[in-house]
Amino acid sequence: MIEELAQRVDNKKVLLLGVGNRLRGDEGLGCFLVNRLKGKVRIPLVDGGSVPEKQLGLLASSHPDLVLVVVAADVPNTSSGDITLLNLDQLRPMQVKTRSADLSLLFRFIPQKSRPEVIIIAVQPDDEMEGRKGVSNAVQAALDGLEALFVELFG
Repeated sequence: MIEELAQRVDNKKVLLLGVGNRLRGDEGLGCFLVNRLKGKVRIPLVDGGSVPEKQLGLLASSHPDLVLVVVAADVPNTSSGDITLLNLDQLRPMQVKTRSADLSLLFRFIPQKSRPEVIIIAVQPDDEMEGRKGVSNAVQAALDGLEALFVELFG
């Protein structure tokens, strides 16, 4: 996963969009990651919260070549804390744990000619943590790993 991501971001104008609901434990991981990366990386960071559609103008006006979206998502055959890279067309709305987020719809509002490539960085949440404050140990480990990776790639 690390090598694939490093190859896909090489020589591209990258923006990182964190999606999630901070009040619902593991679901907030995208937003938690964005906050942890502030001041540590040289790419634009956007905290999309639980309604990333509100950031559409910022996404479009930034003109990135590539948007990395970090989100809690149910990915078949994975365990809590597992990280999976997905293309936007591989993600079904019901997989995204943040109830109001429909990421495929979000990017369709950007005109095709200026629409960036999108990579979803999906982290499998721990269902037992749903609705609790803080994140599970498995998702904490994933957050730590993603933070280190992004600092290495974009620091």
